[in-house]
Amino acid sequence: MISRVAIYFGLAAVVVVGGIAVADLRMKVAQAPAAAADTSAAPQPAEPTAPPENLDVTAPTAPVAEPPAEAPAPVVTAPPAEPPAPVVTAPPVEAPAPVVAAPPPPSSPATAEDKMTAKKLFAAAQLPTLGKAMAIGYYPRGCLQGGVELPVTGPTWQVMRLSRNRNWGHPSLVHFLEKFAPLAAKVTGWKGIMIGDMAQPRGGPLPFGHLSHQIGLDVDVWFMPMPNHVLSKEEREKTSAINLVSDDWKHLNPKTWTPQHIAFIKTAAEQPNVERVLVNAAIKQELCRVENKSKDDGWLAKVRPWYGHHDHIHVRLKCPADSPNCRKQPPVPGDDGCSGDALKYWFSDKVLHPPKPTTPAKPPRPLMLSDLPPACKDVIAAPAKQVSKAE
Repeated sequence: MISRVAIYFGLAAVVVVGGIAVADLRMKVAQAPAAAADTSAAPQPAEPTAPPENLDVTAPTAPVAEPPAEAPAPVVTAPPAEPPAPVVTAPPVEAPAPVVAAPPPPSSPATAEDKMTAKKLFAAAQLPTLGKAMAIGYYPRGCLQGGVELPVTGPTWQVMRLSRNRNWGHPSLVHFLEKFAPLAAKVTGWKGIMIGDMAQPRGGPLPFGHLSHQIGLDVDVWFMPMPNHVLSKEEREKTSAINLVSDDWKHLNPKTWTPQHIAFIKTAAEQPNVERVLVNAAIKQELCRVENKSKDDGWLAKVRPWYGHHDHIHVRLKCPADSPNCRKQPPVPGDDGCSGDALKYWFSDKVLHPPKPTTPAKPPRPLMLSDLPPACKDVIAAPAKQVSKAE
């Protein structure tokens, strides 16, 4: 009996103790942290850097179901870090050297050529230069190297105004006159022609009379038959050319104009090396009226009106092939110059009756040697070619 009671109490004690142990065990399990998952089976998502809001991580009240595992983000292997670039220490900045202003070059003393106008320099040159003949520059701004003299008296020509010493030119101009004079005499029935200004021995600006005639390719030929005797020096100075235009400057003067003048102008313009033939506008107008344009071979387009050409033609030659520094004149327009406003302009009041200036016009600055092509300075300084001037 006593043994039974002991057994009973022993079992009860065990039960009680066991219950307490079990309860204690359960409480310890509940309070123990969750066991770490096995990371060998599958990779785990990265841990968030901050917990979700309103989530008490210390005492959850109910089991929280874990979200399904997401596919792991691909692992991007970062490239190995490059070694840092070596640090190059700049040398210390040196203080700039003091700026020393270079002394100005010594100024060359002014020469007589620097003080004289170009027209005085070239008018003083009584003889041409040595060397190959070349037309230099443009017709109204240039000079002439190696000029050639036209004899003052020829079989079918005579040169006027010998005191001016302007019977010089490029060889092509002299050859043109030697050929043109007999042709003009033939088509007009004249004894020959009267030749006015050509160029000075070295070309260049003239002291009076012309803006062009500077490169040895321009010549004035009078509207006047050569007399049947050789003119004296005095006659060549005092004889005047005849005016072919009437007093109103719109028509020709019937007392002086003849059909021979048409043949005279045409023969000059037909020469292949002629660039222009300048005449008075009334003369151009008459040529346009009487000329058979169906037979015009282009010569009429070369004839152009210009101021002051009522008593002579101004013939201008093309730049010669041997003169690379000669500046060509722009070609004439495509028409013959007989229609449109171009010819009418010359009969307008603006041209025929210009208003008188209310104040005196300021004279233009004279050309200096520096205004001409650089080669003209060498022309002035070049030795003279000794020639026996024709008398």
